[in-house]
Amino acid sequence: MTHASPAPGPAPSHASAEPSLWLGIGFGFLSSLGPVAIDLYLPAMPGMAQALAVENGAVQRTLSAFFLGLALAQIPLGMLGDRFGRRRPLLAGLALFAAASIACALATSLEQLILFRFAQGMGACAGTSSVRAMIRDRHSGHRAARLMAFTFLIIGISPVIAPLAGSYLLELTSWRGLFLLLACGGGVATLAAGLTLPESLPPARRSHGQPVLAPCLRLLGNRAFMSWTLVAGLATTIPFAFVTAAPFIYSGGFGLDARSYSLLLALNAVVSIGATQFAPGLMRTHGARRLVTGAALVAIGATAAFALLAGGHAPLPLFQLYAMLLFALSGLILTPAATSALDAAAGGAGAAAGLLGTLQLAITALASGTVSLLPSFSVMPLVTVLGTSFTIMWATMMARGRRV
Repeated sequence: MTHASPAPGPAPSHASAEPSLWLGIGFGFLSSLGPVAIDLYLPAMPGMAQALAVENGAVQRTLSAFFLGLALAQIPLGMLGDRFGRRRPLLAGLALFAAASIACALATSLEQLILFRFAQGMGACAGTSSVRAMIRDRHSGHRAARLMAFTFLIIGISPVIAPLAGSYLLELTSWRGLFLLLACGGGVATLAAGLTLPESLPPARRSHGQPVLAPCLRLLGNRAFMSWTLVAGLATTIPFAFVTAAPFIYSGGFGLDARSYSLLLALNAVVSIGATQFAPGLMRTHGARRLVTGAALVAIGATAAFALLAGGHAPLPLFQLYAMLLFALSGLILTPAATSALDAAAGGAGAAAGLLGTLQLAITALASGTVSLLPSFSVMPLVTVLGTSFTIMWATMMARGRRV
């Protein structure tokens, strides 16, 4: 059954120009507000629990609240961008992030902190959702992938640097000071975007008079968009699922201390960041579908070989090489998958970027939750989840064939 969709607007206004590295870096900083807001305060959690007189586990609810706000706000913010242009929702979201960060610093109870972290997550999603839509407004295909790869370069660095920076900053300030630093970052981002970032969606290309949910309903019926979104969500799942289980495997299974396994996790992240930079060129040469299918096949083969060679007693060097390979392959897949999902959406890039982000988070949360329920000190449950994710990617590409 085919689903009618609105006639796509004109081609992206800057489709003939090559993507700018500096624009990509700027987009990356806007998109990295969310990851930094997650990772910077992780070392401060014990101190927060003590200051608020709650258990350590209770403070983790503030992280869940942030993710919930990040997920729920993406779709409405994207649709507002389609209707009113990208700048106003982006600036409003950044201002909300800054204000909510100040409120977090002033919170006097866990309940207040949870509420303000939810609002902070809603504001942070403006960077991710609006930036993806602005990229699609300007470019499509491998050019959009190149610009998106620049943003992933900055986003990928933040989980490596932010926890380490947070631990050092705690020697100079309290956890409240970390939230004030996030507020300053949000304020600078708001000012910089307001002064330097032009509107990418002219009035003639905006949606007017459509039912509010119509764009999302059309996208849910768009098989190409949903296929690529599933692949993008699974590509995001690989590092998140690994990070969920890795501390227990590295410490309990291999006997490493926190500093040692943090360096190994950082090495995985660096490999993934590097791979994202090669993805646009490979996408241009081989096409998105062939690139994703080939990378998934390599991952499936590596997973099968690892399971056969290592069984339940993998030596650390072999496990680390396997992890680095999967991080690299997920980095190669994420850029073409996210770009192709937005290309498949035709009109309404804001709604598409919002729905893509929400579904990515949902898929990642489901897989990471599955990993958390499995035995934590053995590598094989994690390997099973990772291998299954790549198998689903490959099967999705094969099922769509050349129509994707």
